[in-house]
This record gives sequence, C-alpha cells and structure tokens, in this order.
Amino acid sequence: MKSYSISQRKKSRGNRTWYGREFEDGLLVREISLKTKNRQEAMDWLNMMNAARFMPEEVRSRLAPKDHPLRDAVVSFFRSVDAAHGNSGTPMAYRYRIRAMEEWAAGRGVVSIRDFTVALGVEFAAFVSDRYAPKTAREVLRCCDQLFTFADRTFGLGGYNPLSGVTLPKVPKRDKPFWTPEQVDRILDATADPGYRLFFALMAFAGLRHAEACRFGPSSLRDGRMEVIGKGDKQRFVPVSARLEAEFERFGELCDGMFRTAKYNHPDRSNGALRVSVEAAGVVDSSTAVCHRFRHSFVSNLLRGGAPVKAVQQLAGHASAKMTLDTYSHVLEQDLGGVVDLLK
Repeated sequence: MKSYSISQRKKSRGNRTWYGREFEDGLLVREISLKTKNRQEAMDWLNMMNAARFMPEEVRSRLAPKDHPLRDAVVSFFRSVDAAHGNSGTPMAYRYRIRAMEEWAAGRGVVSIRDFTVALGVEFAAFVSDRYAPKTAREVLRCCDQLFTFADRTFGLGGYNPLSGVTLPKVPKRDKPFWTPEQVDRILDATADPGYRLFFALMAFAGLRHAEACRFGPSSLRDGRMEVIGKGDKQRFVPVSARLEAEFERFGELCDGMFRTAKYNHPDRSNGALRVSVEAAGVVDSSTAVCHRFRHSFVSNLLRGGAPVKAVQQLAGHASAKMTLDTYSHVLEQDLGGVVDLLK
C-alpha cells in the first residue's frame, strides 16, 4: 500500500526546501524535491497525493510524477557531453563511469529514472566505494549525479535526483597495487595480440592513462619525446625510453588513430584482454587487473628506483609533487628499511 509524507531533509545544512516521499508497504521508494520552502505548499502536495489514492486510474496517472527511460536519458546526456567537449578524453571518461552505473542498475531491474530510488542511490554509493579507488569512486558518483540533474532539467522530472546529497561511505585508504618490471615483461610476453601488447606498453613504459594511450599516434612522436594530451587537455612531453622504442620496432608501422576503436577505447574490452594476459603470465590477482595498473606500476617503479619526485610528477602529469607523494606514499614507506641501511 502506498503512503506519502513530507520532510525538510537538508534542514541541518541550511536548506529549507521541502521534499515529498513515497512509500510502498512502509519502504521508501521515491523522494522528490517539491521546490518550495513554504510548509503550506508542501502540505497541499501531501493532501493531493493522499487524495489521489481514491481517484480513478486516469486521474492518478496525470498527477503522478513524470518519469523517463534511463537508457534514453543516458543517450541524451552523452550527446550533450560530446557537443560540449568534442574530441577530448572527457566524453570517454563519462561513458566509462556512467556505463558502470547502468550495468549495476540493470542488475537491479532499473528501467526508468524513478526506478532508481534514493535507497538504491545510497546502495550504489557503497558499491562504487568498495569497487574503485577513492578518487575514481568520487568521479563515478559525480558523473552520475550530473546525469540525473541533466535528466531532471531536460525531461521535467520535478527535481528528482536519487543521488542528490548522497555521499561515499568513509573507507580506509588502500594501497595502489602495482607490478614489478619483471611482472610487466611477463604480462607483455603473454599478450598474443600485437596491438594490445603495444597498447599496454604505452601505459607501462610512458605512464599514459587509458584515454591518453587511445589518442597515441606517430604524429605525437618528435625528437625522442612523446606529446601527451592529458586531463583537462593539458599538454606534457614524456621521453621515449629504449624499452618503449623496442616495442615500437617490434610492432612495425604505426599510424594515427590506431587505438581509436572500440577494441581499445572501451575499458571493458581492453581490461578483459589484459586479464587474459595476466592469467597466462601467472601473475597473481588477474581478476582485478585493469589497464590503469600499468600507470601505477610506471610511477611506483620509478619512485622505488630512486627517481626524484618532481621528475616523476612531471612524467605522470600530476598537478603537483604533493599529489604524487600523497598518492604513492605507501611505495616510499615500503622502502624505508633500505633507506636507513644507507647509514653506515
């Protein structure tokens, strides 16, 4: 049986907006912003919804909050992102993060925007917090929040956003796993596909992000360096190491756009190919291997080898040396024993 209530759920933060709540057999299934701070207007909505329970079906359908198919909203949102950001790596990043939400929601029977309830929003936040590193989890939640805000404004859903006000649960800081140089070599040797081998090598020996590797082409190589366009379209140059040069020679003729296909730029496909290689190489934990771990390995192995933090920061394209230290402090802590042994 349906029932309704109203509340100012963000009153403690200074937001006095009223929200309407819909319950099914005592369980909260929907929550919408009534877009008013007036208690009487909120009561009018509550009285209307309670009265609608005794009205004919056609009348109730007209009073019911608007809804929209989730898949259609996602497609429209992607078009908006494409128009705003063009050929940068931003549209690909949005697709990767929002598709993770779509797959999760489909497994719970979500078809429309309002099927994605506030309770599911909280559950989804816990899911991404457990699955991803904290920074990536925040980005996934932010992208999905933008999707629901876009859908509300585009399709007139009455302020409905199941992720509004949802925050990630606090979790202990986790070390970033990485592969040693020997493990990287084993993984590459176990990669039968020449294209995937070079794709992985770009991340392993130049520290490229997945989207940066997808944009690689011979036109980015000049004077022994590789031009990389990173997050926010920021430019950096990475020296081409002898190890990476050997991979270029092994592959053969390079061409621009060689990694701009679904085979490489769809994370599920490239990560799936990587897991096959990791398992074939006999490297532990193949089920959780992702392409981004090559980048973690690149940075971690440089730091463990004694490279200056400032140099590593510039190669990785981090905003500051502090970010590099904060992100990879566990790598330096692992080598503290060797440092004190230098005092002889």
